Amino acid sequence: MDSSDDKKRMNVEDDDRLSSLQDELIHKILSFIGIKHAIQTSVLSSRWRFIWTSMPYLNFSWDDFYELPKFSEFVTRVLSGRNNQTEVSSVKLSNFRGKDSDVIVEQIMKYAFSHNIQQLNVACLPQNNVEFPPFLFSSRSLKHLSLTKENFSAFQRRHSSSYVFKAKSTWELPVLTTLYLYGVTLCCDDNTDKCIGFFSKCANLKNLTLKSCYTEGFKGLSICLPLLSNLTIEDVYGSVEDYNIVAPELKNLNMSGVFTQDHQYLISAPALVSLLYKGFYDLSLSTDDFSSLEKADICVSYPRDARKALRLLQQLHNVKFLTLNLEIVELLNRSVDLMSYQPSPFVNLKSLKIHPVRELSEVREHTRGKMYAEVKSYLLDGSTGATLIMVSREDIRAIKNTKFAQEFVSELWEMLEQEKARIEAKMTKTREQGRPHFSEHIYKCNDMCWEYTSVQVKEGKEKTSDIISMLQNIKGLLAELPASNQATIHPSFSTLCAEAAIVTNKITECIKMDCAENQRRLNVCLHDLATTLQAQPSSKLGASS
Repeated sequence: MDSSDDKKRMNVEDDDRLSSLQDELIHKILSFIGIKHAIQTSVLSSRWRFIWTSMPYLNFSWDDFYELPKFSEFVTRVLSGRNNQTEVSSVKLSNFRGKDSDVIVEQIMKYAFSHNIQQLNVACLPQNNVEFPPFLFSSRSLKHLSLTKENFSAFQRRHSSSYVFKAKSTWELPVLTTLYLYGVTLCCDDNTDKCIGFFSKCANLKNLTLKSCYTEGFKGLSICLPLLSNLTIEDVYGSVEDYNIVAPELKNLNMSGVFTQDHQYLISAPALVSLLYKGFYDLSLSTDDFSSLEKADICVSYPRDARKALRLLQQLHNVKFLTLNLEIVELLNRSVDLMSYQPSPFVNLKSLKIHPVRELSEVREHTRGKMYAEVKSYLLDGSTGATLIMVSREDIRAIKNTKFAQEFVSELWEMLEQEKARIEAKMTKTREQGRPHFSEHIYKCNDMCWEYTSVQVKEGKEKTSDIISMLQNIKGLLAELPASNQATIHPSFSTLCAEAAIVTNKITECIKMDCAENQRRLNVCLHDLATTLQAQPSSKLGASS
């Protein structure tokens, strides 16, 4: 039996093994592809003909279609062709384009919610407002909900409230456990001065993420959830100034973004284990005692109030692993009198890490990278065995420059490889060309050849300049690195310089070949012209003169 027969037999066996699987396993395999491709498997055999009709996973993507009417027709056929007794476990809607697809979105959702959907993932492109039907926020079966904007830029997050979802009412999702909102506008028109609890009727919610969201029409956001375990609030803009977080089971709290100085956080989370805060301004907490807190990472880019900073540190007194940015320490350096009669609040501290956020050029010379003895005592005296790790701005700059240098090296390697391949292909083509045919328009031919060569010379000069410029940038970065960092990059840089020399020589060689080829063609033209003139009768030459 030849190899082709072996392959056919193996394919049949593989198909038989796959077909012998239970429907549930086949459905799970097909869930990783779009419903359009899942339906195409129906042509494989009679076993596969109707298997898609009982799939509990529906994955629709606009990318599978070019026109909205065809997409709409496909959705209608899929929903009407399914086994109506089969529940819908999961729905994923990808790359939907705003208002034009609202009807399709609602059609799919209405069908899914009538079949006890448990998981819904919607990803829309930021083109229009998207207002979801009310039944989305009053499901008795939905456990996981993700609403996101694809390709959502920072400019759109901050400056354009039209590129968002809108959710206006309190959500009643009693079995929901995971909620992820990215690029969602939370609106409330009638309760401007009240603290709104959008999620108060999601009693089983354990994981909540609000990312790049916009709030409108209310000043306070209440997150009071008895089972909440993980909460992330990142880059939330708009009207909200106060957060009221009451979560007795909360373990991990992450808050980051450009928060304003007016933001207040009332937090009751006695089981909190990990706290992360990253913002421009001081963190102001009104909180119960964090008796279970083990890890805290506090980063304030522009701390201004030393009293607030000290009050926050006192609230974190049970922490075991503490990370602060250097700017907070520098603020405390200028306010050592506030710590004169206060003992160190940290009695369980095992590790303290200090790292900078701002560049060397952004801070005053006399405060750079220092920790006064009084500040060190305040932070460490309560825990004799605690370790201190201080990362200087010079260290951060070295890490950053090392990364830039490595990226430049990789980028230049890629450029050299592409240029070398292009040149070799061009030179091979030039060598393989036969004797060209020339018309009698010798001047036009000559002009075109040299014009082409001048373009090649210009491009070669630009390529060479780019290569030299990148090598100089890498060399400049290496010069600023510590010796240990230089040692890791210098060997590859030396090899890169050698490769750059080879490629630039090839660029020059290629230009020389163009010039030589142009001269050869010109010589052929002149020779052919002279031969033609010699072959003409003298009478014709005399007549023409």
